[in-house]
Order: sequence, then structure tokens, then C-alpha cells
Amino acid sequence: MKKIVIAGGSGYIGQAFYKKYKDKYHIKILSRNQSQENFFITSLEECDVLINLAGQSIFPTRWTNRNKQKILDSRVKYSKDLLKAASSKKINHYIQASAITYYPFSSSRKFIESMGKQKGSNFSLKLVQDWESVVDKSSIKNKTILRLGVVMGQKSKFLEPIKSLFNLYLGGMIGDGKQWISWVHIDDVTSVIDYIIQNKIYGPINLTSPNPITNANMSSTIAQTLGKPNYLHLPKFLYRLMFGESSELLTEGHQVFPRLLTDVGYRFKYSDFKDALDDSI
Repeated sequence: MKKIVIAGGSGYIGQAFYKKYKDKYHIKILSRNQSQENFFITSLEECDVLINLAGQSIFPTRWTNRNKQKILDSRVKYSKDLLKAASSKKINHYIQASAITYYPFSSSRKFIESMGKQKGSNFSLKLVQDWESVVDKSSIKNKTILRLGVVMGQKSKFLEPIKSLFNLYLGGMIGDGKQWISWVHIDDVTSVIDYIIQNKIYGPINLTSPNPITNANMSSTIAQTLGKPNYLHLPKFLYRLMFGESSELLTEGHQVFPRLLTDVGYRFKYSDFKDALDDSI
């Protein structure tokens, strides 16, 4: 039985993976605080696979200079410290969470892993590219980066606020609704991590459904599924007033495709947004 240590394992993805695969792997959660639960540890141990899911939530919060530094430290600095500690341990495979904001926002371009690093000046792009650069410098031979789309599932941080708005009759598309949303269901996230471990897949991986959806179509589908109206269409500038610079995560988007996963034969359980939504509400 392989031993897996998960940093940031108390979060949404970490807990989902633990519950699903606790009988398949010997899983321990790396915690900064003492815990009475015996699957928690407070210092890094040697393991077959080290998974880094740690990072402070990037939204919803205004990106003040102080908040930006906290976000950077929770990802870039923490990953540096973790990999430094890992360099003196026997660890066969390192897997790190990342995000699709590695790519620049675009209404027309389609992004796959082979396109490599893209230029951009927005904070979310620079954050993720700096985050990934830490992994590139690591001495661990076998490394995988998960460029995650927005994660759907029951009680997901992405879907719950949207459902609440629609249930309060405040739902609607954002801006003109043309921005693309590259999403993925939590069950596919955990299954992909298992698939990567079993098949020894390394390098950057786009972890998104093969079928991105526009904000307009997403809003319409949610409204129909919940039986609620879809009419409160607020312009982009109002989101800018409410959230400042971080509003880009709502008003901008991109089409990201999981080319590598498709090429190696992974079959998504949830490739259609409506099916994923039905399972998530």
C-alpha cells in the first residue's frame, strides 16, 4: 500500500480524496497544528507521494497589497518551504495544485499544456506562474502540476454562493456572459489524482472538463435546474466596484482543455456541465 502525505489536506479536495481512497492508500494529512486524529501529522514524513494542496482562498476578497502578500506566501513561500523539507526526504512523486489562471484571459484562444508559459500582467496569472516555477526548481525527479479549473461538487466554494443568489432570486449572468468558464467536478479531480499516481503521469496537466461553458449558458442552466429566474445581469464595472482587482476572476475567462489527460486515456465521469450540476445540488 502506497503512503501518501497531503499538505493542505483538510480542504475541499484533500478531504474528498481522503474519504474516497483511504482504504486504497495509507494517507496522512500534513498539519501545522496538533490534531487528535491519528491520520494527521505535524512534520513531513518520507512517502511515496507528496501532494501539496495548500493555499489561502483567492476569492472572494479584495486584493489589497496585504492580502496579495498573504496569498503569495500561502502558495509560493509555503511550496518553497515544503519542497526544501522534502529535499532531505525520500519522496518518489510530488504533486502540486495550481490553477488555470496560469494562462491569460481570452475570449477566443484555446489553451492546452503544450502551449507553455504565456505572458500577462494580471495578479492571478503572475501568482500561478510564480507558484509553478517553485516546482520547476525542485530536485524531486517525478513532478506533476494540476492546473485546476473551478471545482464543482456538493458544498463547493464555487457553486454554493451562486446557488444562494439564484435561490434568493438574485441570479443572472455576469457582464455580457461571454466569458468562458473551465470547470471540473470534484469526483473527477480525485479520480485524476489517483489516475496520475497509478499511471505515473508527470508534468503540467490541465485538470478541467473537456467542455468549458460560457457564463451565459452556465447561468441559464443553473436557473433552469433550480427553477429560478435568470434576470439580474449586472455590468462588469459593478463587480469591479464590489471586489476590486479580484473581480477579474468573475468577469474574465478562458477555454482550457485537458489534452494530456485525454491523450493518456482518462475518461471523465462528468464531461457535461448539466450532469455535474445535477450531482452538485
